[in-house]
This record gives sequence, structure tokens and C-alpha cells, in this order.
Amino acid sequence: MKRVVIVTIGFLFVPAIAFAQASPPSQQACYSKVVDELVDVHDTYRSYIFGSRRDSDGKFSVLTGGFTDQARQGIFETKGRLTSEFVGPLVESYRVYRCRSLEVCAVLGESITKKYSDADTISVQLLGCAERQNMKPYPQCYFAGENDDGTGAADASDSFTPLRLLDQCQQLVEQTLAAERSVLRLAVGYDAGYRSMLQFSGMMDWMLDGFPTQAVRAIGNMVNLLGKLHQIPCFIGQCDNPNSDFLKP
Repeated sequence: MKRVVIVTIGFLFVPAIAFAQASPPSQQACYSKVVDELVDVHDTYRSYIFGSRRDSDGKFSVLTGGFTDQARQGIFETKGRLTSEFVGPLVESYRVYRCRSLEVCAVLGESITKKYSDADTISVQLLGCAERQNMKPYPQCYFAGENDDGTGAADASDSFTPLRLLDQCQQLVEQTLAAERSVLRLAVGYDAGYRSMLQFSGMMDWMLDGFPTQAVRAIGNMVNLLGKLHQIPCFIGQCDNPNSDFLKP
């Protein structure tokens, strides 16, 4: 008989069906479980940064790819604010993302030392992160011995060790955190430039709207007159040479 396990990771609650207790854990099943948890944490983080929308299939798609649990307005979607005002929320969001990612590896580390007969909840405390209590371990990663029914729980491969999975998890988290820092720097730079351009355009529109129409027309006529007299020098190579046919005898 299968049992239902509610896995709490970060911002969302993901229902998952655990393997039947009669099925021993395996390297592939454990690795797939860890990757799924990291993907959920990553997509949820991206939804808070860039936003998510409900698609035609009823799923909530993250604007940069992936799926999450609900539609959200991303931090970068906030209008009428300077990019500098987003620094605090962005840093906090990244900190939470880092904590949730490291918690996946911490739960994996606890799971590989457990049996099905052990307690099914654990507490996780990481440096710089709030303590998470009553977290569910991963039954797919119970490599400590035998299941409740007496079947073996070890992987058949002689070269496989559970600690290798833990190392792979930590390496994967380090790589994704480095990638997300690069994406965040790029997004902040683009957002700052885009909002600066919008501010400059708004100031120009305000200046032109507030400038007297008659003065603009007079300046325009003066520029046209000087242009016809070739009194405005051209400093770029793309300018056409002035027409000097009238100088010919």
C-alpha cells in the first residue's frame, strides 16, 4: 500500500506519492527526488522575481520558464519604482532561495541515514537561515538498512555510495546559485537602464508639452533658415555635402 507524503519546500507545498515500502530505495529514484525538489524551489524563486501567469492548460507558468503553484507579480514587474528600491527584496528573495536549496541537501543527508521504521520528520538548521522543523525526509533515499518488511535497501552497484549523492546535490546547488547570481546581475542592469530611459523620455515629454508652441515654431523656423544658408556645420561622415551649384559660373 502506498502512502502520501506532503513535502514542504520553501514557499510551496508539493504533494508527492512515496514509493511503496516494499520497493527498496535506489540511486536513480533518490537522485530524481532531489532534482525535483530543487526544480520546485528554483521555479518558485523565479516566480517571485519575474512573475508567473496561468496558462491555457490551467498551470501557472513562470515567465522565464518552469511552473509554480500560483500566479504572482514579480519584483521586476513593479511599476513606478526605481531599481534601487528593489535591492532589498531581491537580496532577501535570493537568501531564501539559497536556504531552501541547501535544505534539500540537508534533508537528503538525514534521509540516507534512516530506515522506514525511523521517525518521519526532521529539523533542519542552516547558517543564516531560519530553523525548519517537522520536515519530511525522502523515503526514496532511505539507505540505512532494511525496510519494515525486511527487504534490503541498498543499491546493487558496488561503486555507489549514498554520500556520493549528497556530494552531487551540494555541487548542483553551488552551480545553480552561481548561475542565479549572474542572472540577477544581468536583470538588475537591464532593469536600471530601461527605467532610466523611461524617466528620460517622460522628462522630455513634460518639457516639450510645457514649452510654448509659438516659441517652438520660431526656433524651428530659425533652424530651417540657418540650414538653408548652410551655416550649421556637419560633424558626421553621413551628412550630405551642401549643394554648391549656385557657385558655378
